[in-house]
Amino acid sequence: MTFDALASIAAVGTGQRSSLPPVGALAAYLPGPDEADPQALAYALLDSAAALAVVRRGTPAAAPGEPVPPAPDDPFPEPPVHVISLLGPLLADDAGAIRLASDRAYVLAEALRLVAQAGMRLPHRLLGVALARRDLRLFVQPVLGARGEWLLAQLQGAGLDGATTAAADPGDPELWDTGTSEERLAWFRHARAVDPESARAAAVAVWKESPAAFRTELMSAIAESVTPADEAFCEQGLDDRAEGVRVGAADALSRLPDSAYVARMAARAQEAIAVGELEPGAVHRLLKRTIRTLQVTPYEPDETAVRDGLGRKLSSKERLTRLVAAVPPAMWPSLVGATAAELVTLHQDEPRWELVGGIGTATLRNADATTANLLVAAGVMDVRLVPLLSTAATLALIAQAPTTLLGTVLDGVATPWPQEVATAVGQQLVGTNGHQVRPEVWTMFARSVPLRLAGGWAQRLRGLGQPDGRTVGNMLRDATSVLTVRALFADELRPFLPETSWQDTQPGGQL
Repeated sequence: MTFDALASIAAVGTGQRSSLPPVGALAAYLPGPDEADPQALAYALLDSAAALAVVRRGTPAAAPGEPVPPAPDDPFPEPPVHVISLLGPLLADDAGAIRLASDRAYVLAEALRLVAQAGMRLPHRLLGVALARRDLRLFVQPVLGARGEWLLAQLQGAGLDGATTAAADPGDPELWDTGTSEERLAWFRHARAVDPESARAAAVAVWKESPAAFRTELMSAIAESVTPADEAFCEQGLDDRAEGVRVGAADALSRLPDSAYVARMAARAQEAIAVGELEPGAVHRLLKRTIRTLQVTPYEPDETAVRDGLGRKLSSKERLTRLVAAVPPAMWPSLVGATAAELVTLHQDEPRWELVGGIGTATLRNADATTANLLVAAGVMDVRLVPLLSTAATLALIAQAPTTLLGTVLDGVATPWPQEVATAVGQQLVGTNGHQVRPEVWTMFARSVPLRLAGGWAQRLRGLGQPDGRTVGNMLRDATSVLTVRALFADELRPFLPETSWQDTQPGGQL
């Protein structure tokens, strides 16, 4: 029975009809009326109208456009059953095997990376919860498989993916003219990596009308990727009315060893710093050794030096630090006859002048790994140098660092840690002073131990028993659980991975 048929019967009345039209598929749900009873026909009409209203309201309209194609078959295999059983709770962010959410996210990212390297995909039943983890989409997408990619495309096409507005493409040239300040800076940094000269020309074109904060950000971006071709522009930046721009320009020029700025600062350093010899005592004469000494003369700036960042408002100590920081470490032997590492250890008469801060800054600016390692060997404790250090120098710094600074030192060590670093940190944790180590060190250790060592360290931590104190107990338990789950993933997936791959797999980014 159609709606039009019901409407026509309602218009003329059931008394004018000897029978009702067939109700079709609804007949199974509607009682058959006694057609000799006019009242029964009227009730049947009302029942049919009510049923048809439900059908009309519950039937979705035909979807516009082309029908959705079926999902393709997946050519990649699923991971082993035990891996799937571990992935499910982690994807659901279930506080089961691992208590802390940040630890769960880290272990999950590493596990997904292993699954991808093994050439495997998530099983279909985990696709929904995996796609819901938009915080880990970077790691989830490589293991979605063909069906997961199909499902993601359907969700995105229907606007059901739940993602916010897509970030602007930093490679879009229109952003420089129409984007927000953040988008323009993103474009500029991208352009500096692709075509630094064109990017600098774009900055020059808008420089005068740009606010000080924006000019400062642009100069900082140039300093991060400075080339000799930027020297003239950065020299002009030394005269900018904004202090942030002047500081950024000096930083950029200090990264160019052959720049005129570095030459000016080196000449001033040669005036302020000298290495001499003390009159040797009897013992030194017997050993035929001389005592070298560091002599520092406070530098008094002229107008040119003020322009270069050695302002008169600075203290003598601050001025010396800026001066030293602008000199590439490799220049010191030719300037004063001593290496940068030697300068920080030479004898000084009172008052003593501190050169470590400036030399450390210069070492970082010039990415001088040789000097960084020599400074640590000389006893310098500068955690900024860690990314430049060899494993041996890193171990020396770890041995020197107090427990309060250990986390800061380790924060600069690339993950996974070298085996020697992991062993040194682990021995501190299980030693008598392990309770004094800050919680973040336990967390870093559990995440950064190489996979091939995770199981052994998990077993060793379990063997420590229950320590005194709730805080240490929680740290020990959390580290043990993270190491255990990481080891389970590694053991299950190792047969499917190249030997060089499973040993050094990294999650690939901060979470």
